[in-house]
Amino acid sequence: MNGIITLTTDFGEAGGFVAAMKGVILGIAPDAQLVDVSHRISPQNVFEAAFLLSTVYRCFPRSAVHLVVVDPGVGTARKIVILKTPEGAFVAPDNGVLSYVLRDYVKENGEVVNGGLRKVALIGDAKAVEVTNRRFFRQPVSDTFQGRDIMAPVAAMLSQGFQMTAFGEATDRLNMLDLPRPEKLRDGTLTGHALHFDTFGNIITDVRAADLPSNGELRIEVGRHAVTGLKRTYAEGNGLMAIIGSSGYLEIALRGGSAAALTELRVGDAIKIRAGA
Repeated sequence: MNGIITLTTDFGEAGGFVAAMKGVILGIAPDAQLVDVSHRISPQNVFEAAFLLSTVYRCFPRSAVHLVVVDPGVGTARKIVILKTPEGAFVAPDNGVLSYVLRDYVKENGEVVNGGLRKVALIGDAKAVEVTNRRFFRQPVSDTFQGRDIMAPVAAMLSQGFQMTAFGEATDRLNMLDLPRPEKLRDGTLTGHALHFDTFGNIITDVRAADLPSNGELRIEVGRHAVTGLKRTYAEGNGLMAIIGSSGYLEIALRGGSAAALTELRVGDAIKIRAGA
C-alpha cells in the first residue's frame, strides 16, 4: 500500500534529522510516497508551520497523512495527537500547529490555557486521538527526537491503513492558537496582519478576497508605504503591488525585489486597507 505522507519540520537541511524520520517511515512502509512540504520553518515557530500547512494540505488526496514536527515542547507533558478530518489525517504535537486545519471544526471559543493557546472542542466531522500506545513506538524513545521515535512510526502505520483508534484514546479537545483575523473599524478601515514571508519576499496577510471592501479603489498601507488597487499577476506594474495570491490571501509583492525587505515588516504587523471614492 503506497500511501502519501507529507513532512513539515523546522529541522533544516544540513543535519540528518529528516533522513532519520524518512528511514523509520520507509522501514515500516517501504512503498510510501514521501513529500517534503518544508524543512525550513523558522526554528520552533509553531505559527509559521500552522499557516504553511494550511496552504498545501487541501492539494493532496484525502487519504494523505500529514506529519508535522515543529515541537518546542518535545519530551515534556505536551501530547502527541492524530487528527482526522474529511481533508486528510494529521500527526503532530498538540501545540497549536494544527490550528488552521482546526478552524472549521471547533466551537468559536475555548478555555484559555498557556502559551497563547486555547483548549477547543471538536465539532462536525473531525476526530482526534491522543497517541499513547507504546507498542507502536520505536524503542527506545528519545526525549529529544519524538518525531523519529513516535510520530514517524505512527504516520507510517496510518498510511498503511491502521485505524487511528489503535494508537490511543479518543479526545474531543485540542489546543489551538489565537489566530489573527482581519478587523473592520468603525470608519470602514480594514486592519489585516502580515502572516508569512515567502521565498520571494512576498508578504502574505490574513485578508482574503471576500474581506476586501467592494466599493471604490483600494488603498493599502504597508508600514511607511502605500499601495493602490489590486494587480492580477506579479508581472504587472512597478514598485510595491497588491495581489490575491494562490493561497487565497492578499499579498504585498515587489516586482524584481523583496516586499518584506523593503517594508521591514514583521509577522503580526498591521496592514490597513481603505476604499477610496
